[in-house]
Amino acid sequence: MPLANGAKFAGYTIERQLGAGGMGEVYLAQHPRLPRHDAIKVLKTAISSDPDYIERFNREADLASKLWHPHIVGILDRGKYRGRLWISMDFVDGDDASRLLDEHPDGIPVDDALAIVGAVASALDYSHSKGLLHRDVKPANILLADAEPGERRILLGDFGVARDLSDNTSGGLTATNMTVGTAAYAAPEQLMGLPLDGRADQYSLAATAYHLLTGKQPYQHSNAAVVISQHLNADPPSLGDARPELARFDAALSRALAKDPADRFATCADFVTALEEGVLPVADLDADAHQRRPAASKHGADQSRSIAADRRRGPLLGRDLSRRPVDPADQLETRWPRGEGHHLEQPGDPRGTPAAAQHLSRCPAAVVGGVVDL
Repeated sequence: MPLANGAKFAGYTIERQLGAGGMGEVYLAQHPRLPRHDAIKVLKTAISSDPDYIERFNREADLASKLWHPHIVGILDRGKYRGRLWISMDFVDGDDASRLLDEHPDGIPVDDALAIVGAVASALDYSHSKGLLHRDVKPANILLADAEPGERRILLGDFGVARDLSDNTSGGLTATNMTVGTAAYAAPEQLMGLPLDGRADQYSLAATAYHLLTGKQPYQHSNAAVVISQHLNADPPSLGDARPELARFDAALSRALAKDPADRFATCADFVTALEEGVLPVADLDADAHQRRPAASKHGADQSRSIAADRRRGPLLGRDLSRRPVDPADQLETRWPRGEGHHLEQPGDPRGTPAAAQHLSRCPAAVVGGVVDL
């Protein structure tokens, strides 16, 4: 049950709902004591009642609260109130990268895409070095806020579903048997419930880069089973097929989207370095390779300096999702009852379709029985 405007929750005063997903809702809330607003994520009761999940939630929220990086939304507090787990974080006033895609349906400018991908890569490598995976990198979780005229803060949000890298139990599955992450961007090993490392986030970042550059998700279909099957079996999509002038980025993108994590880059920064090599004419690559700066330095470092300076002045508070219409794909949950792998349950399609059954039959059993946010 969503919280009403004006309701009291864990001392906070709820002002309005900002968004909702498979795990719960996010609200704009007045801080109990300070003259500021925070974003508070409230998890569903079913999730909040699982003892194993509670233990992991508390451990990983504590780890996430220690992250301090110019491209990461800060975690402020966590707890349990009236049977529901909650976590509060900086409220970033601005839009997210999916809004840019609304404005650029055929893909955003290359420089803007590289700036965003470089900043997020820096945030991910930092979080990995601190022992945390993000597990849900996608345009809607990349927040954009104006800091100064001509400057823009780029922040990776929603570390509320982050996972401790030392926890090797069913990498993509929570204790309540839910696949965490958005199917359109999730790595094959995450969809299969296998142990994860930072290369799973790299895959999601590459899928996000493809979407930013083309305006399309890497694998598109109205049926989640088909999307999952393509992540597991289909060749990586070609940027050049969507926009011929982007073919120079295909080698880097294909490697980051490799099915086997061992075939991907060692770090997200390495992926961005390879992408940035595509900016130069081919004839210049060999001659200038030794002079180029490392990954994210061109696009991420300048952003980092401006954002770090802005955080010293005080955090930008606020992210209002009510400014744009909700994309049904952001809210859709697809459920597979355990043991019924050929019957896809989906809003408007309660028993699935022959095509869905055919694709589901090719998916590993670990996928069946989960909840996937599309």
